[in-house]
Amino acid sequence: MNPPTANAAPVAAAPDCSDDLQDLYWPPVHPFRSLDPALVRFLAAPPPAQAAHLARLRADPEAHGRFLHDHLATLYAHSFGYRDGPAAHAPDDDLEIALYAARTRLEHEFLTYGCAPAPVPAPRDQEAAADHLEALAADNPGASHPLFRFLATDATREQIEYFLRCELIRNEIVDDEVALLVVGLQGQQKAVAAANLWDECGRGRLENFHTYWLRRQLGSPAGWEALASYRRDHPWFAKPTSNLFAALLLRPARVQAAYGCFLVFESWVEPHFTLLLEGMTRVGIHDDDMRVYYTAHTRIDPRHSRELCDGLRAQRPRLTPPEVRAALYGAHLAVDTGVRQYDRIRRHLETMGPRSVHAPRPQDH
Repeated sequence: MNPPTANAAPVAAAPDCSDDLQDLYWPPVHPFRSLDPALVRFLAAPPPAQAAHLARLRADPEAHGRFLHDHLATLYAHSFGYRDGPAAHAPDDDLEIALYAARTRLEHEFLTYGCAPAPVPAPRDQEAAADHLEALAADNPGASHPLFRFLATDATREQIEYFLRCELIRNEIVDDEVALLVVGLQGQQKAVAAANLWDECGRGRLENFHTYWLRRQLGSPAGWEALASYRRDHPWFAKPTSNLFAALLLRPARVQAAYGCFLVFESWVEPHFTLLLEGMTRVGIHDDDMRVYYTAHTRIDPRHSRELCDGLRAQRPRLTPPEVRAALYGAHLAVDTGVRQYDRIRRHLETMGPRSVHAPRPQDH
């Protein structure tokens, strides 16, 4: 296999990198203040009490999902080292031991009781596994989820702007996620993950960092502050795909599952963002700062998903049968979790108001 190609996709002109957006902390989060009291109680409980609490929550899927995903998001802020996580600025051994134990238990709960992936096939080798992943990426219920047709043809501007906030938060740390994906891979898989990371980091240019394109959506320090404040109301059901990827990335035994998961997520970008852009145009969101992230990724990510398939196919040293199965398991987890998340987001959007007329507003966003 040839080395992955460099990102040659053209992007829209960016503001001068000396602008205020580069001076703002990323991701847009306020410094850590305190843990949620419910998480404090969970951390203090002995393991049998933690297990019993989670078992009780399973009777109420809404409460169970909220507890898992809100608290996993807090724990991952610590694991990734962001300033809104506990112990972000000074080590605290006792607290961090408790945080890791709680994260492990909540991840187990999520993967055991919050996911129901389709049965994973048993391919004869990694080449057959790559063929399966290529076919799965092209045809799965997440790729063609009706949420995105709804955004393209029927959603109001308010609904689309709400979804854009959710999507910004979902993508805001993708460079760090891909950096973690590189760790533990070998050979061609490491090469394609590293090439993806180089693209995420703008091929060395700050104004082309993919997260900088997200900064441009915020537009100003006031926009940064508005998003940071909005997080208090960010719904738990917009978090599962991010939490799934983190749960796979942060455990050494799940590195191949993380690879398969990422392959599916990358394959969704072009069909999803194409429809999202149609909806943005329909409701009058024409500003390039709002669109550049989505426009660029409709060109970039199809290549990345192909490279991830090819990397698995050409991997040396060859993967063991358990590693091959893990990659397929991660891909099927991604489909299951994404479909559940998109189902719930669509139901939420449809509660926000009537469907839009098709005439856009006269002004840009």
